[in-house]
Amino acid sequence: MLRVTVLGSGSRGNAILIDGTDGAVLVDAGFGRRSLVRRLKAVQRQPEEISALLLTHEHTDHASGAAAASAHWGWPMYGSAGTIDALGFGGGTDVSSPDVRLFAAGRPTSIGGFLVETTPVPHDARDCRALVVTDVRSGARAGIAMDVGHVPDTLPVAFERLDLLVVESNHDEAMLARGPYPWSLKERIRGGLGHLSNGAAAAFVSACAHRGLRGVLLTHLSETNNLPSLAIERTREALRRAGWTRDALSAASQQLPLPPMTSEAR
Repeated sequence: MLRVTVLGSGSRGNAILIDGTDGAVLVDAGFGRRSLVRRLKAVQRQPEEISALLLTHEHTDHASGAAAASAHWGWPMYGSAGTIDALGFGGGTDVSSPDVRLFAAGRPTSIGGFLVETTPVPHDARDCRALVVTDVRSGARAGIAMDVGHVPDTLPVAFERLDLLVVESNHDEAMLARGPYPWSLKERIRGGLGHLSNGAAAAFVSACAHRGLRGVLLTHLSETNNLPSLAIERTREALRRAGWTRDALSAASQQLPLPPMTSEAR
């Protein structure tokens, strides 16, 4: 069984706990140690139960707490060469710190009972990655696409036949257009290296829908330019048109963890 728990997601911090048959990993650490402990405690977990930290990219809302958490709890910290270099640990294959490691190039990386495959995605970061995490024992698969300016052709292929899907649904197009952000920031958000709108996220999720998909989690919702109800409704409509009739669809909060979603859809 695979279980995904969003500990918090938004522009002020992101962290996702993934539990498998033989262990647990954390995707991103955009919160400080005290906040991570508090959020883990809220879902009855301890940092010591986590075997590794996987980073999607280096932006502070995804990695501000990564180095401290890795050092304090002894988590190996995995990332792309670009992400590791942007965080100041050096790039390429010569990573001197023993707890900082690169995702394998061109093949899955074996990490604590999981196989992790990465796909480059467009975002204004050094080398942002979407992840597919497979529980080795059960074969259950979860895809995580957190910051994606637009959906490249490679991503739906990499995300085929998932059990669980985690994808950003950052902004409602109309709310962003009439909202308080300056024009330059609006252009950055809705540009090809920014974030997915509700409509773009819904289209991507529906393209990944199949009978075996057990649950969908929408993440990275803007507190200024989106509402959970809008994101959920847009995605639900697209999923219904694609023939997916389950009700296992949730939108993450910045403040509080979501209840876990499992490959058994409980």
